[in-house]
Amino acid sequence: MFITYLKKYLLNRLSFGKRSSGGRNFLGRVCIIGRCLGNKKRYIYIDIYRRINQFGSLLKIFSDGVNRTAFVGIFLYHNGLFSFDLITNKLKVGMEIFSGEPKLEKKLYKNESWNLPLKNISLFSHISCLELKPFIGSKFCRAAGTSAIAIGKINQKIILKMPSGWQFHLNNNSMAKIGILSNLNHKYKVIGKAGKAWSMGFRPKVRGVAKNPCDHAHGGGNGKSSKPVSPMNAKGVLVKTPTNRKLYEFKKRRLFKIL
Repeated sequence: MFITYLKKYLLNRLSFGKRSSGGRNFLGRVCIIGRCLGNKKRYIYIDIYRRINQFGSLLKIFSDGVNRTAFVGIFLYHNGLFSFDLITNKLKVGMEIFSGEPKLEKKLYKNESWNLPLKNISLFSHISCLELKPFIGSKFCRAAGTSAIAIGKINQKIILKMPSGWQFHLNNNSMAKIGILSNLNHKYKVIGKAGKAWSMGFRPKVRGVAKNPCDHAHGGGNGKSSKPVSPMNAKGVLVKTPTNRKLYEFKKRRLFKIL
């Protein structure tokens, strides 16, 4: 009962009503097709910096399916601070975590869902909620079931292999969370009906061939007409497509990004 009341209290303090433009600009004209307002949404503030230097425990796990795919947890730290944060797959209610830069040189830095700098995390471990640069907050691997792998160290950089295949060289002072993010079965989720898509803010898609010439570059014609040789979008701009997608993917996965 206390946890339920605490969750309501924290949601009132650490969330706000999220507005949607429905794909319209300040003049009310449609600029992004296929969007609508959808249901009311409430955005929850997540602790993306995690430099508290305190131990904490997980009090409750709940789903924020409107804005995030992974599960969200309520954490209580030893200094009395409450916060919302994404949780990993193996974390359970009552387990302790640490957030920040450890001062003790103990080999305790492999616990699930600990938030530590990359220099304190061992190689070949799954990590998530990565910072692009120190002190800017987590930017990568925040979706359900995603994680990166630390595969090497060069000077003051850590080599990370991302889920997309890219290899990033990040500063070893950037924060990361140990473990794979929760809700692994999200990729098997099926919307199931059109009303669900409407509530999420997506309108039905209409083929460009089925539209009038004034609405799309592919529209018009008598009867069923095929697409033009050079495909275009609704604004009449040519759509670039790679000629050999397999070769393009192979090259993409061999690239390095140095930051």
